[in-house]
Amino acid sequence: MDKPTLIYVYDPLCRWCFGFHAVMEKLQKRFQERLNIRVIPGGLAIDENAQTIQEGYPEIKGSLRQVEKMTGTCFGENFRLLAEEGSYYYDSEPACIAQTTVNTLMPERSLDFAGKLQSALFQDGKNLNHTETFIDLISDYDLSAEKFSELYNSSSIQEKTRQQFQWVQEQNASAFPTLLLEIGSDTGLMSKGYRPYDTLESHLHHLLRNLERMT
Repeated sequence: MDKPTLIYVYDPLCRWCFGFHAVMEKLQKRFQERLNIRVIPGGLAIDENAQTIQEGYPEIKGSLRQVEKMTGTCFGENFRLLAEEGSYYYDSEPACIAQTTVNTLMPERSLDFAGKLQSALFQDGKNLNHTETFIDLISDYDLSAEKFSELYNSSSIQEKTRQQFQWVQEQNASAFPTLLLEIGSDTGLMSKGYRPYDTLESHLHHLLRNLERMT
């Protein structure tokens, strides 16, 4: 039987996902011999929900301390300034397409790239609406800017990203972050929202142990 797959549904613009990334890294390391991990970008701010922080997401600046307290992560001063100023355009689609591009070309780097995207915004205040930002983030990968850009700008990767958004909705997984567990042809919900590492590690350990006993 193939290893189960832990599906991490997140969004590059989700501040709780930024806090959750360290948990995902620890889960990947802990269960690397027993689990595959797949990263799927979910589309938090797309279409009519793509707006400036001031217009559509004014609650962000007031929530940062709560996220930091719950997750132990720290937002950078550059992002705090963006949130305060309010004109930054919150649009998930460009970064989600970038994630899908890396997923396709270098799937082994999927989780690492998710972390790079979120650090670029939430620590460094970089613009995730610009392709140049993504090119900079892959500079230490064995992936050329030309190859990345060719796929990033293709209609096929844009369509694939949109199909993922739809799939996320169908799985009722649009409360980011969400973890799904795929066992064979069955996919089920494991957790919604931020959860600490110890809780998830214990749950996964017992679940996998029971699965392994059955095979």
